[in-house]
Amino acid sequence: MAKISFDNLLWKLLMMIVISLLLLIPLGMIRNLIDERQGNADGARADVAGSWGRPQTLSGPQLQFYRERTEQEKKEKDDRSPVSISVYPERLCYEVEAATQDLHRAIYEVKVYTADIVARGEFLLPENCRDYPLRTEICLGLSDLRGIDGSVSLSIGGHEYIVTDGGNHAITKQLELDPALFGSGQAVPFEIRFRTRGSEALYFQPFGQVTEVTLHTDCSAPSFEGDFLPSEREVGENGSSAHWVVSAINRGNPRETSFGVKLLQGVSQYQQTTRTAKYGMLIILLVFVAGLAVEFVGKKSIHIIQYAVIGLSLVLFYALLLAFSELMTFWLAYLLAAGMTTAALTGYFRGILKDRKAWLLGALIATAYVVCYILLQMETYALVAGTLVLFILLVGIMYFTRDLRPAPTDARNDEPTPAS
Repeated sequence: MAKISFDNLLWKLLMMIVISLLLLIPLGMIRNLIDERQGNADGARADVAGSWGRPQTLSGPQLQFYRERTEQEKKEKDDRSPVSISVYPERLCYEVEAATQDLHRAIYEVKVYTADIVARGEFLLPENCRDYPLRTEICLGLSDLRGIDGSVSLSIGGHEYIVTDGGNHAITKQLELDPALFGSGQAVPFEIRFRTRGSEALYFQPFGQVTEVTLHTDCSAPSFEGDFLPSEREVGENGSSAHWVVSAINRGNPRETSFGVKLLQGVSQYQQTTRTAKYGMLIILLVFVAGLAVEFVGKKSIHIIQYAVIGLSLVLFYALLLAFSELMTFWLAYLLAAGMTTAALTGYFRGILKDRKAWLLGALIATAYVVCYILLQMETYALVAGTLVLFILLVGIMYFTRDLRPAPTDARNDEPTPAS
């Protein structure tokens, strides 16, 4: 067993702590680099969305009835614009088929979609609509009209229309409705068909007294969001589907309520790389402690400068991971970066220790990267799993260092015994 003085031990531990603290600087620089690349990716996504279509929110449809202001109203309000009232559908059903695809801007990948949408339902026209004879319009709100692909097919009250223009974030068409329908209690059916393009997400506002949405998409990892979650859903590798039913009882103001789906594919590589970098100092300290244990057990010395080189190599892993993850899938980038780092450090340990314990340290680094990757794939149990792994590693280090003893001292002068 190697005999070392506590002075040497404390000095080396102190220097290792200093090196670990200094390594926080390059780790922080890598974290900043990840944020910068994430910002570039968000900028590329915004550029593509501006040309293809931004996240879409569907509002309505609703009927708008207009009348001229009376002279008294014009004087009171100093406003000559027409007065309008809105009528929402009694029943509103959306059927949506959304197909996703990946567009590229430089090295960045942007997920967009094309959705075929059918909106069906019926209106009940109240008696007071007769008092708004100026004009009648049907309006379907869409947050980004640039996403409309082609014309819009509309049928209502037995009449067919083709809508080729719009404005103010809405598809609008002036109608001619039979006045006999007002207050009759007779349902006026409607159907609207169109195709829209968008990016990232598709949301709905429940303007119907009862609003149903049935959505099918080829996205295998959608995220359902908003004020209401689907009552039914199926998520699989070949696609997903969801069904919502929202009534006027619990919707509140439909203009302040929305729900829908986000079609991004899981966690981005930048989020995964950031989560990986959070384990950086933990892996560095683990390798340093293991190296110190090998020194004591194997009677081999690792210079403090060599510890610094080892720490920098472990930090460089995260830069490699970031660079590779922009060019390939994350798991492959992680495998390549971890394999390169483990191979380089194992060779370095062989040159320093010149015995089989170098392979043990290399295996420890590989195991640390494997455990780190497993923790990345866990969400709910990541904390408890990571804590248990740390405890097991601590117990292992305690076991291998249990027989360490300080160097004997001369009982007469309390000085360390000279090395033979």
